[in-house]
Amino acid sequence: MGARKGHKAHFRLKPKWADEVRHLPVLRCPICGGTELSEEVQERGERIVEDIVIPKPLVTKIILDRRYCRHCKKLVESPVLIALPGARLGIRIMLVVVWLKIKLRLTEEAIPELLEKLFGIKISEGEVINILAQVAGAFGPYHEQLIQEIRDAPARHIDETSWRIDGKNVWLWAFVTKGEALYKIASSRSHEVPLEVLGKGHNGVDIHDRFSAYKTRARKTRNPQQDCWAHLVNDAKELAQFYGEEGEHIHQTIKKTYGCAKAFNHKGTDADIEKLFQSLADELNRPYKSHHCYKFVVNLLKEKDNLFEFVKNPEVDRTNNIAERYLRHSVIARKIGGGNRSTRGAIIYERLLSIIHTLHVRDQDLLEYGPKILLTSDD
Repeated sequence: MGARKGHKAHFRLKPKWADEVRHLPVLRCPICGGTELSEEVQERGERIVEDIVIPKPLVTKIILDRRYCRHCKKLVESPVLIALPGARLGIRIMLVVVWLKIKLRLTEEAIPELLEKLFGIKISEGEVINILAQVAGAFGPYHEQLIQEIRDAPARHIDETSWRIDGKNVWLWAFVTKGEALYKIASSRSHEVPLEVLGKGHNGVDIHDRFSAYKTRARKTRNPQQDCWAHLVNDAKELAQFYGEEGEHIHQTIKKTYGCAKAFNHKGTDADIEKLFQSLADELNRPYKSHHCYKFVVNLLKEKDNLFEFVKNPEVDRTNNIAERYLRHSVIARKIGGGNRSTRGAIIYERLLSIIHTLHVRDQDLLEYGPKILLTSDD
């Protein structure tokens, strides 16, 4: 099962335990319906069946004692740890709503139906929106911490894709490190957005696809840059497809240089980088009939300081594929739901998206770690 012809079959692994054992006797022949069966059981087999239990809502009534604090000069009560302040629903069900909406990309119309069918919880579409807003607000301190951690990281991937607010085109930016993922929805695609998010004094290397906004911001921040080699190779491949021998020469030179750079396995030196660039320049510096090929080479050789940071820095990847992967989820969400209906909704979405994908980067589950984060966050 589950394999192509000639390949080893794959089967679902059997659980090592059984929560319930049922004995199924044969009292009537399932084929003819007769009851003339042998007195003894000739064989006995077994099947393992996994299923789910449909849970029921757990309603908790909390009796709150209030006592007068002579120091604070007011009545005080112990904090409720299973629900957010003022919430009628528990933290767990609220995080389930966030998970369904943000992670699984379900619509506000689908979530109430699913919760009622599976859990017996009745909520309205309006409550879904209010839950998202309340949870996003509660995650505020954690979100601010993510912003600082992104700024302090030794390297970060940056990319952007189109988004919509009330039918109008805007941009969704992603900033991804080895331990965090941060999203920002903005009306602009200019360098001002990453400059605002990261600040002028952030640390580390920025990894991106050579988009002009990143170049403009780099001139202001002066921090190191790493161009995405996957984009470079693909751009050179296009030249080979459209501009014959000249394009093919550029493509092969790029691929050869890329292979040599990867071979250092992040253990190269500045001298190694200088040799790599000089070899690249020597191969590409030649007359070109095609203006597109000539322009590509001229612009590429201007990127000397941005091509080989990954050769010597183990914290820096050679491509920006990570940022692209972390935007793919939202690209699908945009096709399903069309983006956000308001600016407030966009702010809520970007914050919850940041939380969920950061937990994913850290191999943590929202339903397990979310309550811990909310209970330890300071308002």
